[in-house]
Amino acid sequence: MNPLPFLAGTQRVFIEQRKEWTEVLVDWETRNQYVVATEDGESIAHIAEKSGGFLDHAKRFFLRSHRGFEVGIFDLEGIALLFLRRGFFLVFSDLEVARPGGEIVGLVKRRWGVLYRNYDLVDAHGRVFAHVKGPRWRIWTFPVLGKEGRHEATISKKWGGLLKEAFADADTFGIDFQGPEWSDEERAVIFAAALSIDFDFFENNQGDRGGILGN
Repeated sequence: MNPLPFLAGTQRVFIEQRKEWTEVLVDWETRNQYVVATEDGESIAHIAEKSGGFLDHAKRFFLRSHRGFEVGIFDLEGIALLFLRRGFFLVFSDLEVARPGGEIVGLVKRRWGVLYRNYDLVDAHGRVFAHVKGPRWRIWTFPVLGKEGRHEATISKKWGGLLKEAFADADTFGIDFQGPEWSDEERAVIFAAALSIDFDFFENNQGDRGGILGN
């Protein structure tokens, strides 16, 4: 089974915490669970961060957004689609996007910036296919720039006003694949970038409801 097409054919997808998901994920002790939905409110996948027990709580307290984490993305029946893994870092981070068998799909590389929050989006062959360049004065918006520097997708927080029927909480992340015909692999890396951005810039500022990955 190819796990990547769960994002195919959708222009916009949204991510929000959903506590009512109760499916059992075998060998996956979860800490937080989230839903991925299309713009009409149809659920297409779930996200679960793997819990590390007491050690995980200690890392969260002392390392905050610099700690490592592992996230699983599952279909509606609990079958794994993707795994995202990132280790501890000081300045620059690499988030690995992999299929369930371990095959690398791509990387999300955080880069330093004074005026912008920068990420390189890298394919499985090590080639940078896009950049995320979010102005610090537009705290909710992260444009995705293609190879020629054109704005070809958008990662945004605070999408709730556009989806009042689908989501009760306005604190929602949205991804708009508005540009070219992204491949399944590229869409997966852009999707992973939204999770990395939320963890880096919003998780520690929102309290217990904060961010995609909670607090």
